[in-house]
Amino acid sequence: MNILPLKINNLNYRVDYKDILKDINLFSNEEKVTIIAGNNGSGKTTFLKILHGLINTPKHTIKWGNYSATEVKKNQSMVFQTPILLNRTTHENLTYVANKKNIVDNNYVKKIIEKLNIKNIANTSTKYISGGERQKLAIGMAIIGNPKIIFLDEPTSQLDPVYKNEIESIIKSLSDNQVKIFMTSHDISQIKRVGKEIIFLEKGKIIYQNNVEKFFKEQHVDLIRNYINYG
Repeated sequence: MNILPLKINNLNYRVDYKDILKDINLFSNEEKVTIIAGNNGSGKTTFLKILHGLINTPKHTIKWGNYSATEVKKNQSMVFQTPILLNRTTHENLTYVANKKNIVDNNYVKKIIEKLNIKNIANTSTKYISGGERQKLAIGMAIIGNPKIIFLDEPTSQLDPVYKNEIESIIKSLSDNQVKIFMTSHDISQIKRVGKEIIFLEKGKIIYQNNVEKFFKEQHVDLIRNYINYG
């Protein structure tokens, strides 16, 4: 399934007469990691939710290659800033998702655990694992079924440098294996390390879109000063 380019035509979204996203038009052919940047309240998370299909939009507003948003939805997953986990062990969380996706391979969950290096918490309840471990588990749940697209909402916010590096390594590995990543981030160093494309939102509108390398070469001091931090 070729899900690129992503084309968005005149996307608008309002809540209680307030514009959350306004006049969004986008063409993106980036295959790896697209960063969504902007201040709190700029519409970043809502934008991810709409792309993921959690919020309905008019038909034909969003196209993934030759596919509609509805057709692509089953090939997507999302990890929220605060991961949604069952109050069970790591292994049971992964098994639950695998069962929902009708995966019958008995070794499938074991392979995910080994891939993410979380064997040490496989039989530990999510009540007792750290923030970084919760994020790794959430990503593990998201990659079950081999989705073509993964949305990550601030995946490393409030994590220590060790877990931040581990999550970034996982993101790079996924994108190198033909998984399209959309993620929100405020961290300038992280954007340089993992981003390939960057989109800035301000008050629900796209104000900038470009290749990350070109963005930093052009030295957009105003955007860097106003919207991203030195992590």
